[in-house]
Amino acid sequence: MHLFFFDYIYIFINKKNILLHNEIKIIINLNLKKMRKGILCLAVVALLAVFPTSCKPDVVITAPESIEIELGSTDADVLKDVTASSKDEVTVTGVNYDHAGEQTATFAAGDATLDKVVKVKTTKLAGTYEFTIDDSAALISCTITQSETDYNKININGNLLGLGELMISAFGQGNVLTMEEFEMELTGGDKVPVTGVGSFEKLESGVYQVKEMTITVTYGVGDTEEYVLAFEKK
Repeated sequence: MHLFFFDYIYIFINKKNILLHNEIKIIINLNLKKMRKGILCLAVVALLAVFPTSCKPDVVITAPESIEIELGSTDADVLKDVTASSKDEVTVTGVNYDHAGEQTATFAAGDATLDKVVKVKTTKLAGTYEFTIDDSAALISCTITQSETDYNKININGNLLGLGELMISAFGQGNVLTMEEFEMELTGGDKVPVTGVGSFEKLESGVYQVKEMTITVTYGVGDTEEYVLAFEKK
């Protein structure tokens, strides 16, 4: 009987241990499920936070195929037909409005940028001028016109070298004028090359004018003659 009693106690204790063990397993499993659920919720929140940014469409800046402006223009003139696909304001940098020729403008809107060539014309250099040659005080009249074919080319017409009426052409890049080389016929029929380089400026009044030009006539190897022309717009 004593053995039976102790056997009963032993069985009872074992059952309790088994039940306790099972309860612990259940609690652990429940806690693991809660942890997984919590981790899943955090992952979803993080994904939702990132998703709107990663799906934000890229900003596209659209500009005309060709942009030509005058000397003395402003950002507003360059931005006239430039738009962005977003509501961001488009800005422009990199253009010197007192310089002629090709310049690279950088347009920006939001995180997007676009580099594009802007052409600044020399039209405002045209007009009636007087000029002197070298150290002479004599004033000679001439006219400067804008080329009909090239946006940054001017034509200078007058008795430019004291040798009779002559027309020379020059291209503007920056504030430099580079003369288009040509051949001048001398009295004996020989032809000699003529080159030149000059500059233009902006006056305090806002007027743009050709400032000066040095013209070089090459008669032969080592035989050249220079003419320095100083201009004033009338």
